[in-house]
Amino acid sequence: MPTHADEPASAAAAKAAARSRLRSARRELTGDQIAIRGQALARVLPSVVPAGSAVAGYVPMPGEPDVRPFLSGHAAGGGAVYVPVIASTRDRVLEWVSWAPEAGLRRSAFAAVDEPLGDRLGTVALRERHPEGLTVLVPGLAVDQHGARMGQGGGFYDTAFGNDADHQASTPVESAADSPTDLAPLRFIAVVHAAEVLSPGAFPVEPHDLRVHIIVTEREATTLRPV
Repeated sequence: MPTHADEPASAAAAKAAARSRLRSARRELTGDQIAIRGQALARVLPSVVPAGSAVAGYVPMPGEPDVRPFLSGHAAGGGAVYVPVIASTRDRVLEWVSWAPEAGLRRSAFAAVDEPLGDRLGTVALRERHPEGLTVLVPGLAVDQHGARMGQGGGFYDTAFGNDADHQASTPVESAADSPTDLAPLRFIAVVHAAEVLSPGAFPVEPHDLRVHIIVTEREATTLRPV
């Protein structure tokens, strides 16, 4: 994915080095390890995601925590599940498609990830469909113990959801000014491997970096701040 062009050079270089280390560690994980951890996530995530609620999840890239077992169970229990499609790399725009275990997939034109087929919703439209609230499972390479997330470097989640005080959604196409004000706050859950929960200062944190409310690993869920 493209790098976040707005970062200072020193921060970008430090993040690049950290990403290289973390990606190297992920390449050491076996398929069996990823699958076992995915089943563990399916047991941990329901403790912080209400049954029947709306969830924006993701289809994992190689090495990422596999949330599909959880998403399958959540959908079977009546929850609405969506996963992202990269709509524009230039503007860092994500769109969202309703997901089920049997959903048809195709390889993204922009990244090493499969994306679902189907009608797409912009981020603001997705929030409008679920004014009662939306839980976002945020993938990433690491998160620190204060809730700052380091992503893959594309800036898609930072752009889609922003980092203002209320964690309101905004994109270059659908600005926060166009967003209704009577929507419930978003809940952000970082999903990472346990070894990727790092001490503050382990990687540079920029003002645009998304902060999360909860961290979930294959071992536990840790709530950092209320919504």
